[in-house]
Amino acid sequence: MTGPDIQVPDIWWRGRPRDDASAIVGLQTPQVMIGAVIVWAGFVVLGLSGGGLQWPALYAVSFIGTGAAWAIALRAPGTPMARSSAAAVVVLETAAVVGVIAAVEPLVRGPLMPCAGATAIVGALLCLRGRVDVAWISFVVSTSAIGVAGMVRADSGEYLVIMTPGNLGVLVLMTVFATVIGPRAEQIFALRRQARRESAAFAVRAVRDQQLARLDERVRPLLQSIAAGEILDDEQLAHCRLVEAQLRDRIRAPGLDVPALADAAWAARKRGVRVLLLDDHTDPTVADEPTLAVVGDDRARLVERVWAAGTAALDQAEPGADVTVRLLPAGRAVAATISVAADGTVSLQEFA
Repeated sequence: MTGPDIQVPDIWWRGRPRDDASAIVGLQTPQVMIGAVIVWAGFVVLGLSGGGLQWPALYAVSFIGTGAAWAIALRAPGTPMARSSAAAVVVLETAAVVGVIAAVEPLVRGPLMPCAGATAIVGALLCLRGRVDVAWISFVVSTSAIGVAGMVRADSGEYLVIMTPGNLGVLVLMTVFATVIGPRAEQIFALRRQARRESAAFAVRAVRDQQLARLDERVRPLLQSIAAGEILDDEQLAHCRLVEAQLRDRIRAPGLDVPALADAAWAARKRGVRVLLLDDHTDPTVADEPTLAVVGDDRARLVERVWAAGTAALDQAEPGADVTVRLLPAGRAVAATISVAADGTVSLQEFA
């Protein structure tokens, strides 16, 4: 069984699984996102309730920037994450620490410590997303910003003592962790991809054997009659035409060669329905590759919808109707169409 690799937009906020260290430690699960929101809210509550705030609204806005940095680091696509996303994290983190220092009364530790903890998590997430270099750049930039903002705010370098030592320790540990786990994660996911390819190839061979067995069941009696010199009656001749049409379908539409659809086309033709299956998408030079088995879930579901809708249209078609199921060339807005012409009217289904 083969199927066309129909492209479906990859929307990053859906959290499509990524093959990196964040998957190894379970950071791609919904539970982690819920936990991150709870931890972030805890930091905000600690900061707002710690006293010493001169501008609470600015403090809250600064923490929103930190939360946005967490969200990007957790959900941005790519392995490793895209540099543009990593750069956005650095900007948000730096703006957040400057905003917190400006919002807090000079040298009051209580509201500063939650910000230090939140920024330490930013560095850890960058390491887990394969951007250890950006994590260190972010640490240097944010540390410089803390030093400058501290001098402007209180003419003191004590802000560096309050906010940076813990972050440095966390960053060193996460750098070591990412250096060890990163290559292992690549090996693990490479093995998983190889296992999926081998499983897909086995599944395709099994389905192909099933198709050949079904074809043999329909063709062998005819060949035996012809080999014996028997004269074929009208029913056998009609059977020959059905076999010929099914063979043409397999050649002309490999992406539609699935048992349910093939059986529906056989039964429809037997009732007097004119059936045309076309595949302008699948490359005939690679038609035997297990395409459907290795595409993403969204693509597989789209192809299966076409198969199911085509089967239903053929089952419901009345004698004399014309049914065309077509997979369109790659790159078009519409991936497939099913048209049914009967009694002077035409119905069209489109799949995108």
